[in-house]
Amino acid sequence: MSNVTERDRDCLQEHQGDCEGVTEYRESLSGTGAFIPRCDKHWDEALDRDEALRYRYPHNAPSDFDPAYAGESWDGE
Repeated sequence: MSNVTERDRDCLQEHQGDCEGVTEYRESLSGTGAFIPRCDKHWDEALDRDEALRYRYPHNAPSDFDPAYAGESWDGE
């Protein structure tokens, strides 16, 4: 028997009124290890946002990054 009630499983973005699909606990994309209840639609949207952010702010420097250009470094050193 689970301790999770139906209310606990409401999608985080249910207030928008456009949830679709099954609501499940899904791991946070920020790396905190938390699990967040999201419906299928809002999970897909979160994945798309995460992909766009990772593209815009990559972990590694782009191939054309030149630290001499502005006297900056990519890794904060």
